[in-house]
Amino acid sequence: MSTIEDHNPPSSGSISKKRRRQTSEVWNHFDSLPDGKRATCKYCSKSLCATSKMGTSHLKRHIETCKKLQGDTSQTPFIGSEKEKYERELEDARVLLKMKTEQIAILEKELNKAKVNAVTRIRTVQEAEQQKPQMEQHQKEEEANEQVEEVQEELAAESAAVDSMETTDQIEATVEGNLNDEYFDVASLREYDRIVNMTFASENEAFHFFNEYAKREGFSVRRSSTKKDRLQNTIKFREFCCSRQGLREKKYLEMPDRKRPATPISRCDCPVKLCIKLDPKTNRWWVQNFINDHNHDLTAPDCTPFLRSHCSINESQKCEISSMKASGIRNCQILEYAALCSGGYENRGFQEKNLYNYTLGHEQSTMLADDADSVLRYFKEREESDPDFFLKYDTKDGCLNRLFWADGQSVVDYAYFGDLVIFDSTYKLNRYNMVVVPFLGCNHHRSTIIFACGIVSCENNETYRWLLEAFLQAMYQKHPESVLTDGDHAMGKAIKSVFKGTAHRICSWHMDRNAQKYIHDPAVLQKFKELLSGICSREEFEKKWISFAQIVSQRVLSRQWLKRTYKCRESWAAAFVNKKMFLGMSSTQRSEGLNADLHSHIKSKMSLGMAVQKFERRLTHKRTKEAELDCKSFQKEPVLQTHCPDLEKSAAINYTPRVFRIVRDEIKMAAGLVVNETLSSSMPLRYIVVQIEKAESQYIVHCSIVEDNVEKLACSCAKLETAKLPCRHIFAVLIHMKATCIPRCCIRDRWTKYVKSGFPSDRKGGAFKVSSYLMRYHELNKIARLIHSEVAKSPEGYLRKMKSLKEEMQQYNDNHKHAEKCKVKQEYEDGVQASPRIANPKPVVTKGAPKKNKTTYERIKSAIESSRKNKCRHCGHRGHNRQTCKLLRQDNAAEPSPVSEGGPRAFDRQLKSCKYFRDMRISWVSDAFWVFCLFNVSSCFDMVLPWDVMFSFIFILRCFLTKLLMLNDISFKLCL
Repeated sequence: MSTIEDHNPPSSGSISKKRRRQTSEVWNHFDSLPDGKRATCKYCSKSLCATSKMGTSHLKRHIETCKKLQGDTSQTPFIGSEKEKYERELEDARVLLKMKTEQIAILEKELNKAKVNAVTRIRTVQEAEQQKPQMEQHQKEEEANEQVEEVQEELAAESAAVDSMETTDQIEATVEGNLNDEYFDVASLREYDRIVNMTFASENEAFHFFNEYAKREGFSVRRSSTKKDRLQNTIKFREFCCSRQGLREKKYLEMPDRKRPATPISRCDCPVKLCIKLDPKTNRWWVQNFINDHNHDLTAPDCTPFLRSHCSINESQKCEISSMKASGIRNCQILEYAALCSGGYENRGFQEKNLYNYTLGHEQSTMLADDADSVLRYFKEREESDPDFFLKYDTKDGCLNRLFWADGQSVVDYAYFGDLVIFDSTYKLNRYNMVVVPFLGCNHHRSTIIFACGIVSCENNETYRWLLEAFLQAMYQKHPESVLTDGDHAMGKAIKSVFKGTAHRICSWHMDRNAQKYIHDPAVLQKFKELLSGICSREEFEKKWISFAQIVSQRVLSRQWLKRTYKCRESWAAAFVNKKMFLGMSSTQRSEGLNADLHSHIKSKMSLGMAVQKFERRLTHKRTKEAELDCKSFQKEPVLQTHCPDLEKSAAINYTPRVFRIVRDEIKMAAGLVVNETLSSSMPLRYIVVQIEKAESQYIVHCSIVEDNVEKLACSCAKLETAKLPCRHIFAVLIHMKATCIPRCCIRDRWTKYVKSGFPSDRKGGAFKVSSYLMRYHELNKIARLIHSEVAKSPEGYLRKMKSLKEEMQQYNDNHKHAEKCKVKQEYEDGVQASPRIANPKPVVTKGAPKKNKTTYERIKSAIESSRKNKCRHCGHRGHNRQTCKLLRQDNAAEPSPVSEGGPRAFDRQLKSCKYFRDMRISWVSDAFWVFCLFNVSSCFDMVLPWDVMFSFIFILRCFLTKLLMLNDISFKLCL
């Protein structure tokens, strides 16, 4: 066959050698046909016109197109192994390009963050340079003020000397006048003289001094009246008095419509007070008046800690209490801890009521008006620190409606353990009644692991679809192999539409609880349990269901339940789900366990921000437990116990300790199995495994061996496929084959110790971020505890350290007299403002347990959760008891006359609720008495009355007499 290479290019005087060479190179990529007019492309085998009139431009364009399509970088066609080689290199280049792109994105985020920090630092430096002249001016002013203060202090000292001389004269006169008084106390006089001559740097210092004095003496103090300077609008006079000063007003003592008992009187017009006045020259407070003459008994020293002014929580205790409450410690335990640390209940400085008031106020302060915005700010900060953090939310009428988040560690965990997902909704975890929907899984230690969490306002199909789509988006569109839920209808529809091809199973425990509502016969209920968990074929299940339905379908509600249950049989019956992968789980017990854990730490009145932080702490706690189990699995080796030490040692090397114990039990049970025969000698081999005690139960194991290596093992029980663990039948075959280790085909990576060795885990999270004030406090406290634990070992060191601490405290107070008190706010100081502003969620009514059996598909979980209501013994109605009965209260509070403002209906209600009337109505003795009377009356007149007429007459007569007796205030007991 001739090719175009044999033909010469068309000759022309205008064609240069370069053009001829290019034309020849073009023709080298074509094969000519026998007719010589068309050519076949070597790349795509397409036939093209090859006449000289057409030229070569269209051939050249065709070659370039084929090269682009095939990705030929060397300008030669790919053939055989070279094509595969270049494809592999191209795929590697694409993967490398993707990795580089991700690295570039991460570097861009870090660069932006560095730019923000640089801008912040530049602004800080600029502000410092701008404030430098102001600081110098301020320093000069302070120096001038100090000189003025020195002059004022000298003048004040002279005036104080004059005042002290006058006071000394008064004291001497008082002493001379009281020398003959046998009750005169010289120590009290000296104390009085010391207090009168004292000056204070601030009003608070004077109050603390007077309060400590009152604690020693045995009374309580409070702040009283003040006087202000009209020009400067500052306080120039303050009076501190005894807490029993003054009298209660008469109008509060004489209240005719009082509903609560009057509070005991504590005021007795005690005259004790301490008056201080501000000296504008020295800017210090001096004692203007001091009276220390009580008109009541002082409190004993052991009772003084219970007085009001001596029961307060200081700043250090507030920090400790806030940390304890954030850790879930109860108030009673905090009180015990404070008493233990202070050396007694009387030394802790506060009482139970003070603690409860502070914790309640602290909880109310966390319920911010921008609760939703604070949560979103927190998540925005997490996004900056975690590149893989995923956040999605939407609003309704400007309020937060749905929220979903997953951090980077959750995405990594899902990549390893995302074959099974368990999720369920839980309630009462925030003040808005929003439903919390955590997505759970099972890790290599068979412990619960959290993949993501959602918070929604309603539970419908649209909401669950939104959650599942957000979950897939966070997990890079990786679908789970199976899903385990509680049987909510909206949840099931969303799973079918979003998780296509994913096996769905309804919790067997919820199915059993739901069946108990409609089936009351234990024998029939046992048949349903056999349908629920019994392993059989689908044909056998249909036969058993028909016989079961004939027994249950006698009631209308039971027929409706049967129809709903049979419709979703493929999601709960073992005959349909026993061959699907659920890791040996049939219930949502992991979800229920997490819900119980959350309810022990998160309360229904918590704000959304606090609930999210608590949830993040529980998530971090579970990850810490996982790290602890990882450490133990690598540090310890189990003791061998079975008859096959080689297989057991192989399992101990590969599996985690908890999974190893399950595998070891399977190895032990393999001792009771026998491999009877081999059905075929060709590949794959088929072994029949029989139990020694039950020869009728047989299992077939398929084994494929390639070059003396076991490539595949499969058992008819399908445990390796459903639980991803080798069964006892496979171990029996391995023992029969004298294997020394578990084949690699039987070991699934999700149960091994090394499953997460590819990527480092970040288990810290952002749940323990606190305010900068608390962080500084805890850091100082941590170092101080180490020092104090060593100093407290000797009495000399204790005294020396106490002296130095007091001196340091006094020096600190002198240097920070006018410093503002640090305000502790449990918020994130450097948070990013969310834009636009999102309002707090609206309180919603959750789905909960249904109250009635409706015709629609109800939530299977909540079918039997509604308990039977109490029955009142007074009125006979349900929903309350005798102690809370409103009719009984009305009867007790009613006047003697039954005719009240309620009208005829109220009178009839009182009549029906009357105990004696009910007793009369149901008493057969009373009925017999009235029948006897009517029979005698009718006999006197020679009349025969029918029984129905007689009983009707008795009932009318009884009602008439009852109302008549009630109107005349005659007891019903006399009527009977």
